[in-house]
Amino acid sequence: MKKIFLYLAILSMGIFYRLALNAQEKAFQGTFAECQTQAKKDNKLILIDLYFVGCIPCAQMDKEVFPDANVIKELNKNYLLYKTDVMKEMDGKKLARKYGAPGFPTFVVVNPDGQTILIESGFFSVNRLIALLQEAKQRDNAQQYLAFNKTLDNPYPAAYSERFIKTGEKHDFAELESYLDQQEDLFNETAILANSVTGFTKYNNWAYNNLPKLINMYGGNLLRNKITNIAKARSKEFGNRQQLDSLHNMFKYIRPTFTDRLWDVFLPSFITNYYTGSKDARSYLALIDQYKLYPTWDERSNALGPIIIDQSNNSTILQAIRSQYLEQQQPLDIVDNYRLALLHYYLQDYDNAAKSIAIVLNTSTSPYFSPNKNEFLALQKAIEKKDNTLFKAKDIKKNIPVKLS
Repeated sequence: MKKIFLYLAILSMGIFYRLALNAQEKAFQGTFAECQTQAKKDNKLILIDLYFVGCIPCAQMDKEVFPDANVIKELNKNYLLYKTDVMKEMDGKKLARKYGAPGFPTFVVVNPDGQTILIESGFFSVNRLIALLQEAKQRDNAQQYLAFNKTLDNPYPAAYSERFIKTGEKHDFAELESYLDQQEDLFNETAILANSVTGFTKYNNWAYNNLPKLINMYGGNLLRNKITNIAKARSKEFGNRQQLDSLHNMFKYIRPTFTDRLWDVFLPSFITNYYTGSKDARSYLALIDQYKLYPTWDERSNALGPIIIDQSNNSTILQAIRSQYLEQQQPLDIVDNYRLALLHYYLQDYDNAAKSIAIVLNTSTSPYFSPNKNEFLALQKAIEKKDNTLFKAKDIKKNIPVKLS
């Protein structure tokens, strides 16, 4: 009887897998124009999946997300799925060009009439993709559309077009500055696309100053890379000038450009750049806590590592950081103990420094030990000599697995 139940369970799992696989493979087969025709007949939205072979997040979505029963249900209810390779298929190249795809996969939702509803790039987990599909449906019901026109063959400047179509022609991006200089309306679609891939100071400033209107017209995805680079530079400038209020105001201003997930990804780099400019460790530690940047101890410890070295002469900051290591409830690993040894050493607490480095040297089975053995031994010698100026530390990072979701 048990064998029968096991057989039935395996059989049902196999059937479910094949159904999921078949549903996933029901991505529309044909040209994008043919997909639009079918969408009009079915009165469904189109989810365009711009991908390429070799794209890890794209493959991960095909493996984990699109076969999910809840995703399949949501797609079957309201959508046609149109998957196209941006490297091999002309429709894929043209769609990537039209929407200035800044990364892959890029997802575009259009209605049967060709009006663009929503654009996002990157890996989306099951729940996030379903939420995206539902949001796009709500926007369509409310007739909230982006400003993109309905054609794939706009008069794009050659330097921009070549980025996606790849005919082999040589075009310098410098050409796009004169193109933008000639535009009477910088808000038009092709001008915005050309601006999105360049870094000209004049047009960076224009995009930043007009960001709320641009997000309303074209969504945040198109300009996210540009705004990220601008925000990194401005964060450092604010740090140089000790303008913490300006940093907070910038965060509020640019926040609509980012999804919740990508805001969590990029915010730490902005705050780190502020510290790079300011060298104000007190404000940096406060910003970490205020914005809850590092939810796990390993992430926080990695962030504190360079601060420990950079602030080696600041006893107040070192003591504040040391208390965080000493108060940890979980066991400290070899990297933590190395950092704790550094903290004791810089604070001239040589007895405790010797204890911490001894723990490090007794952890020879750790994968961090062999590559850094000489570093650990050099710190031990400096501790023995009780001279906190002898050792030039390097920042050893913990390897934290990256989760696409």
